[in-house]
Parts: sequence; structure tokens; C-alpha cells
Amino acid sequence: MALSRRQLDVAGCDEPNCGHDHSVLYLHAACHPKAGTNARYDKPTGLLTIECKRCNKLVAQVKVADQ
Repeated sequence: MALSRRQLDVAGCDEPNCGHDHSVLYLHAACHPKAGTNARYDKPTGLLTIECKRCNKLVAQVKVADQ
């Protein structure tokens, strides 16, 4: 299911008792964190899909807000 801005705005990292700033959320693959990601935007659906560059596992799918 695609993530909304509301869901992303409250998200943080998975680190217990983390003390760093969560005003910016970095989306990277948990499976291969150093491999990088591939991102694509599908114009007909308005979905931004981010996948692991090494194994193509889904990192996140974001529904881009309408104007």
C-alpha cells in the first residue's frame, strides 16, 4: 500500500531511543543499505516507487499529492 504524507511525516528511524533529527526522512533499503536505490514515478497512477538497487525489493511506494 502506498504511503501518504501523513504517514511519512510521523515516521522516524527504527533505532530505539534515537536522538537525532527526524525532520528529514531518508528512505533506503534495509536489505542492502549500502547498495543504493532505484526510484521511478508512474504518471498515470501518481506513485513514486523506490526499490533496492541490488535485489529490487520494495523500499517504499509513495502516493504523490494532487495539486
